[in-house]
Amino acid sequence: MISIRMKIIIYSGILILLLNGISFFLYQSSQKAVNQYNVILQRFFLLNEVSQSTDEAYKGLNAYLIERDKKDLERYEKALRDLNAEMPLLKEKINQADLTVQNYEHLIESFREACSIVMRAYQEQDLDVYSSHLIEAEKISGYIQETTLKLIQKELTNYQTFYHEMEEKHQYFRSMSLSIFIASLLFGLLFALWFSKGMTRPITHLSLAAKEISQGNFNGKDVPVTTNDELRLLTQTFNHMRQSIRELVKEMKKKSELDQLLKEMELKSLQNQINPHFLFNTLNVVSKMAYIEGAEKTSDLIISIGTLLRYNLGNLDKPVTLEDEVNVVKEYFFIQRTRFGDRVNFTSEIDPDCLHLPVPVLTLQPIVENAFIHGIESIEEKASLTLRVYRKEELVIVEVEDSGVGMDQETVRKLLQKQHEEVPLFSGHKGHSTGLGMENVIKRLQLFYERKNVIDIQSRPGEGSIVKLLLPANFAKEVQHV
Repeated sequence: MISIRMKIIIYSGILILLLNGISFFLYQSSQKAVNQYNVILQRFFLLNEVSQSTDEAYKGLNAYLIERDKKDLERYEKALRDLNAEMPLLKEKINQADLTVQNYEHLIESFREACSIVMRAYQEQDLDVYSSHLIEAEKISGYIQETTLKLIQKELTNYQTFYHEMEEKHQYFRSMSLSIFIASLLFGLLFALWFSKGMTRPITHLSLAAKEISQGNFNGKDVPVTTNDELRLLTQTFNHMRQSIRELVKEMKKKSELDQLLKEMELKSLQNQINPHFLFNTLNVVSKMAYIEGAEKTSDLIISIGTLLRYNLGNLDKPVTLEDEVNVVKEYFFIQRTRFGDRVNFTSEIDPDCLHLPVPVLTLQPIVENAFIHGIESIEEKASLTLRVYRKEELVIVEVEDSGVGMDQETVRKLLQKQHEEVPLFSGHKGHSTGLGMENVIKRLQLFYERKNVIDIQSRPGEGSIVKLLLPANFAKEVQHV
């Protein structure tokens, strides 16, 4: 991951290197032109100095021979020394392949040699020799002046060519500088737009998403991750935070709905807890048993009634185990078996390994009551009601099977459809001891296990019914002890 700070450093460094490279190139080009110009000027000065030194040497020598003044001699010797010092520079800076330059150097050598012969002949008082060589020195000095003018004229021609080249280069550099300035400006603007967009686009998306959240909308799409810097981590964290808030709100909504359902169920259960008809029939059985028999069975019956009523009056907002629900149903079986005798056969087939599963309180009793009231209560003899608990793959199956009147397919379809639609609480048929209907059980199971398919019904008219609760076998939740 490249940080924003590192991006700024890299991009700024590239821009600085690019501009400095261009500036260095322009500086080198201009420096090269200045150097060429200096070389041409030095040639001009050197040729002019050679011409002046030659003229001064001849004039000083001629004046000394006429006036015999020591100052003229010093003048001659200084000019000759200057000429000797200028010769190496002439060989270095002037093109030696040019014949004119070669002749020029020979003239200077001849001039110096003629001057030396004149001075030597003068000292020996050889009048004819120094006179003839003085004339020769004068002629050579004149040739040197003429050649100097030719060389200067040639240098001026070269300078004119150089000047045109410099003018073209100047135009080129000016155009290039203008182009570089415009290109740098455009590049800087494009880079600023691209870089700012790369930084502001994720921030804009985050701002819009935050605005949606502030308005209560937690279901928006995740903010797209378009960078690989600190904003990437910020965006991913924001998406995770919104997902967590969405899950939390969903969980709170479900918990609130479940709490409301439990409170209304508790209120309804309290209102219908002791159904007068059920209590009358039960107490009538207790009275007859106490009259006919001894007190042992009566005591068992009263214990079962107390257990059932105590369970129904218990804490309804916490889950219990499937074992607690089965035990309560067995107490219900005992009460109804005492009431109806051999008219109804109550049986149970329970897998003990499944009894640890957490379930909502009052789950099985309403199903069993519903099967009893609407399935077998009206049958005069040989009715049966069976409770089965077993495991099948990843599910714990709880079956309540009756041999009663059964249901048509339309009724079965409507009951199963209630798993996939919102239904009013406590609607439909109710049990005679809990006051809770099938819809209430379905709704609470869906909220408790957070799944839709929690029930299956098999039934035909006259063939009885099988109600199956489909519970997840690996579900874990803290339960209360009953």
